[in-house]
Amino acid sequence: MNRIIPAARIAAGTIAVIGIANFALQIVLSVENNGSLIGAFTALSRYFTILTNGAVVIVMARMALGRMPGHRLMLALVTAIAMVAMVFHAVLADLQTFSGLGAVTNQGFHTVIPALTVLWWIAFGGTPGIVWRDLAWVLPWPVVYTAYALVRGAVTGEYPYPFLDVAAIGWPMLAINVAALAAIFLIVGAVFVGIAKVRR
Repeated sequence: MNRIIPAARIAAGTIAVIGIANFALQIVLSVENNGSLIGAFTALSRYFTILTNGAVVIVMARMALGRMPGHRLMLALVTAIAMVAMVFHAVLADLQTFSGLGAVTNQGFHTVIPALTVLWWIAFGGTPGIVWRDLAWVLPWPVVYTAYALVRGAVTGEYPYPFLDVAAIGWPMLAINVAALAAIFLIVGAVFVGIAKVRR
């Protein structure tokens, strides 16, 4: 897609509004739990889920205003947010129970926004220029995040996800987990490239 058609802008704007509302509610809840706005941002910023959802909101808001990102960035973003949903529902959902408004924001971040972003890609994503080698762009963000999570965990002693908790699982298992996740990222990204090619 070389230009942003009105339907794509409206859909992007809808996702951005839902995301902003979800973030606003989550920040309020996090301030209550952490005692301050700084504490809330510090706690939230350790999660791949939060950072990726934040990127989705920013990019979708820009698209709603007519600023189309490159197809490689969008491929990386839709792959990452799809992985947020997949990993949560396959691995993390049973590890913690959410209730009340916390359950609302949890589903917003892990289900609603990922689903809407994937649907946006199915309907509008990709350009005539997308090629299979663009698949490499799905890896930099999770690699950077993994390094960030490990450094932060080494400093604070707290790791955001059990499969990255090197203190508990050890380096060999961490390496296996990271390699498995990288492979799944590539598979999911390949699906989205294929969808974009079919839509041509």
